[in-house]
Amino acid sequence: MGIKAKRLAMTKPNLAKNKAIIRGIIAGGLVFVLVILIGLGVTTLQRNRQAAQQQAAQENEARVLEAAAIDQIELGHNEVAVKMLTEAINLAPRRSESYYYRAVAYSNLGQFEKALPDFDVAVAANPHWALPLAGRGSAHAALGNLAEAIADFDKAINLEPGEATLYANRGQAHHQRGELELAREDLNMAVQLNPDLVAARFNRGVLLYALGKNEEAIEDFSRAIALDPTQAPPYFNRGIIFAELGQMDEARADLEKFIALSDNPEWIEIAKATLADLENRPSE
Repeated sequence: MGIKAKRLAMTKPNLAKNKAIIRGIIAGGLVFVLVILIGLGVTTLQRNRQAAQQQAAQENEARVLEAAAIDQIELGHNEVAVKMLTEAINLAPRRSESYYYRAVAYSNLGQFEKALPDFDVAVAANPHWALPLAGRGSAHAALGNLAEAIADFDKAINLEPGEATLYANRGQAHHQRGELELAREDLNMAVQLNPDLVAARFNRGVLLYALGKNEEAIEDFSRAIALDPTQAPPYFNRGIIFAELGQMDEARADLEKFIALSDNPEWIEIAKATLADLENRPSE
């Protein structure tokens, strides 16, 4: 009995020691887990910070490319601009401005089907920005989607009611749809807002000619020529009216000037045919 008691007495300290060891292991485990969690948190923060820094760097690079591309558009190098803007979009796909300018470059190249999706992105991202709406309206008009074009011009005009170009473009679309009175209202507004806008003068001249108002049409074409004598179309239209009015010398001069300036082979042939016909008529 004494021996057993002695053995029991000897085993009690061992149990206490084991409990202490277990508590130490648990406490150490908790510290270890806490250290791991803190380490993971720090790593996540670092990764987020690095990702944010990388995104900011890409955004800056995209802005630089975009600015350079705008310069290329102004120089008429639209294909170069498309490549640069595509690279900018790859770097910062959420930057809607790059889509807008790429759409402008596509439009300048006559690639209106490619321009429309880019204009869509810019409009969706910036519904209160008139330029993408106006650009998309012009692309629709070029593709013959006149109802869609007018709808876009309507929205753009609501945003920028003092912009003459928007009325000139919508007026042209109304004219193409045969809505002559609506066209006239828009074109008169465009000229009122900006009497020196060549597009407004030219488009109104075309409309006035369609309405049989030849003298008024000549006035608008003459003003367009005075504002920008390098544009070929006003010479052709004014020359045709001069021919109809029997003013042969003026008609010949305008048609010859059109041929010298134009880069449209089809219309050049029409002008040459008209000139040949005029040769058989006496001047008055």
